[in-house]
Amino acid sequence: MSSSSSEVEENETEPTPFVTPVVKDDEGRKISRTMRRIDKLQDLTEFYYAMVPTVPHGKGVFLYRGKRVDGERTPADYGMEDGYQIDFFLELKPSSFITMKMQDPDLCIFTRTMRRTDRLKDCLDYYYTMVPNPTQVIILHHGRRVSEFKTPMELEMMGDEDWLELSSVLPPRPIVA
Repeated sequence: MSSSSSEVEENETEPTPFVTPVVKDDEGRKISRTMRRIDKLQDLTEFYYAMVPTVPHGKGVFLYRGKRVDGERTPADYGMEDGYQIDFFLELKPSSFITMKMQDPDLCIFTRTMRRTDRLKDCLDYYYTMVPNPTQVIILHHGRRVSEFKTPMELEMMGDEDWLELSSVLPPRPIVA
């Protein structure tokens, strides 16, 4: 019996062979389908076209984390988990892009145009390559800390009115008794 209980423990640490990605299009529709992690994402894109007959088959672009989805690749190739979102755009319109403005702790302003579906981490990477010996920073939007893995679309950022503040990560203060 002890050998079967160790087998159960081993199986609990292994990821499930299935994943349920979500396709969200520019009309706000969300289409999901459970598939094997080793299935080609072409199956998911075909499913989307079948479910949304108003979209001409083969038109548009599927993006995952701001990059075009290769239908020959699998969810495992992209490291996808349940609920991970793939964005679909019938057309890449100018509104698909946003010009991010960031202000760092030294009050320097950095500007970078990016896709609304790109992660904010891309802005941080850009900042770190531009500034010699930068201090580690966190991202603030409207005074609230946001994850570098969020996108402008998820934060409902619209453009020129939206700024990111790059704030220094301060070491913890010593406790004074």
